[in-house]
Amino acid sequence: MKNEKSKQLYEFILKEAPVMTEEWLKTRTEEGSLYSKHASEETEKKLKEQNTAFIQTIAATLVTLSDKVENHLKKWSVDIARDRAVHEVPLYEIIGQFKIFRHIFCSRIETFTQETELEVTLQDVCQWNQHFHATFDDMIERLSEEYDRVTLSQLNAQREMIQELSAPVIPVSKEIGILPLIGEIDTYRAKIILESVLEQASRLRLTHLFIDISGVPVVDTMVAYQLFKVVDSAKLLGIETIISGIRPEIAQTVVKLGIDFSKVNTEHSLAKALEKRGFRIFEEQPQEATS
Repeated sequence: MKNEKSKQLYEFILKEAPVMTEEWLKTRTEEGSLYSKHASEETEKKLKEQNTAFIQTIAATLVTLSDKVENHLKKWSVDIARDRAVHEVPLYEIIGQFKIFRHIFCSRIETFTQETELEVTLQDVCQWNQHFHATFDDMIERLSEEYDRVTLSQLNAQREMIQELSAPVIPVSKEIGILPLIGEIDTYRAKIILESVLEQASRLRLTHLFIDISGVPVVDTMVAYQLFKVVDSAKLLGIETIISGIRPEIAQTVVKLGIDFSKVNTEHSLAKALEKRGFRIFEEQPQEATS
C-alpha cells in the first residue's frame, strides 16, 4: 500500500504540474532579471518548460531512484546553473525561487491527502516531506556548485582578456612596435605581459620593441625582474628592447633596491627613444592669425 500511495502522489503531482507552475509564476515581482513579471514571452515560455521538467524530475523520485532519474536530477541542476550564470542571475535569487517553489510543492502533499481515497498516515506525510526536502537540498547544492564553477570560469576568462588588452603591442612601422604599460603590475599581470608581449612581437616580426613604463606608478623588485625577463626573452627572438618613461622617483627606488639597469637600453621618454631610432615626433604648430 505504501508504494501505491507514493505512486498515486506521483501521478497527482504530474497532473498538478501546470497549475503549480502558474502559481509559481504569479509570485514574480516587478524587480529581478530572469524572474521579473515583465519578462518577455519567450523567457516565460522557457521558465515554464524548465519548471515542468523540474516537477517531473522531482516527482519521479517518489517511485524510483534509478540511475536514469539520478542523471535527470544532475542534468537539470547543471543546465539551470549554466543558464542562470549566462544571464547573470544572482545565486541568492535562484535559491529564493527554490524556497518559493518548495512551499508550493509541499502544499500539494497536503492537497493530495485531502483528496485521495487512500488512507494516508502522519508517517506517510512526514516521509514524503523529508524526501522532497532532501531532494530539493541536493539539487540546490548541485546547482550552486555548477554555478560557482561557471561564474569562476567566466571571471577568469574576462580577467585574462582584460589583462591581455592591458598589454597591447602597437606596431608603428613594419618592424617596430610600442608597448605602453599603464597601471599597477601584480604577479599575475606580469606573467600575462611576458607571455602576451612575446607572442605579439613574434607574430608582428618586430626587430625593435619600445616599452614605456611612464604609466606604471610603482616599480618594485618583481616588476623589474619581469621587465628583465621580457628583455632577455625578446633578445633571444632577435628583438632589441628599449625601456622608456623611468621617472625620477622610480629611478631612486630602483637604486635603493639594488636593481641593475646598466645592461638595459633606457631612455627618458618614449618620444626621445623613437627620435633616436629615426622617428621624429612633430608637435602641431599654432596657426598664425590672418587679417
